[in-house]
Amino acid sequence: MPLLTRILDAPVSWTWLDGVASRASEVVKTVLPQPVKDVLHGTVIGHPLHPVLVQVPVGAWTCAVVLDVLATLVPGHDEGLDRASGALVITGLAGAVPAVAAGWADYADLHEEQRRIALVHAAANGVSSAVFALSVVARGRGRTLAARGLDLLGMSLAGGGAALGGHLSYRWAAGANHAEAVPHVTPRGWYPVGRFAELVSGEPVGAKVGDTGVLVVRRGDDVFALADVCSHLAAPLHEGEVVEEGGRPCIVCPWHQSVFSLTDGDVVHGPASSPQPVFDTRVVDGEVHVRVRELPGVPAAEPVEGVLA
Repeated sequence: MPLLTRILDAPVSWTWLDGVASRASEVVKTVLPQPVKDVLHGTVIGHPLHPVLVQVPVGAWTCAVVLDVLATLVPGHDEGLDRASGALVITGLAGAVPAVAAGWADYADLHEEQRRIALVHAAANGVSSAVFALSVVARGRGRTLAARGLDLLGMSLAGGGAALGGHLSYRWAAGANHAEAVPHVTPRGWYPVGRFAELVSGEPVGAKVGDTGVLVVRRGDDVFALADVCSHLAAPLHEGEVVEEGGRPCIVCPWHQSVFSLTDGDVVHGPASSPQPVFDTRVVDGEVHVRVRELPGVPAAEPVEGVLA
């Protein structure tokens, strides 16, 4: 394993963080009401919000450090460059507030090993923000060289925190869509998943199409089917509860309580931000058939044993 990967992976084994990590998660869940969490998760825009918001502080602070370097290398223009750098540092601090809020909202619904990395990520960014705040104070007192040094230190810490954040997303799949592959790997065609009369209305059932798990729910005379793997963190949705939200039948994820519409897979409540892949349904001679709904221009996988059409 590459050295950098070993370094970034190190917090995964730090089980001594679990006590603090669990308490922090419970505090966030208690403090934030569901509508606020939906906004901070990015549920309302269909995309995780935290990585969008962090562009402001990271971008502003990077530019501030660049201006600090120019001010050092170009005598005679340093006063104006320092003022601009200070303004960028303050902009970054202001932008960090909503970014931090969104990050903590996401943090509360992660797996244990993800929370360990996220806690170190948050600590690095918290210290970085404090260092930039000290830079603002130093500039206000005319200690320009000290402010430039603090900017560089703050950016170094922020860079380390950003590396952990990227590692958390790309290696440990926090914020990724865990159901994205379903339309690609599910065999095309109609497949039987049970007898209509044997399905109890309102009780979710798990079925298989090839190797793909399918959630099947009967509601009166209607049958709905979605990918069984939750797009948030891969929970088995058939272990969840069927509810009604805004007049729509929905399934509640058993792990982190994301709510998905059974009619079209849309996210009703987070922490999920990606919708569930949908399966078309039909009832033929009392037997329920399902078929994965293919992506435009992207055929599903080859049919397997049991295909009906």
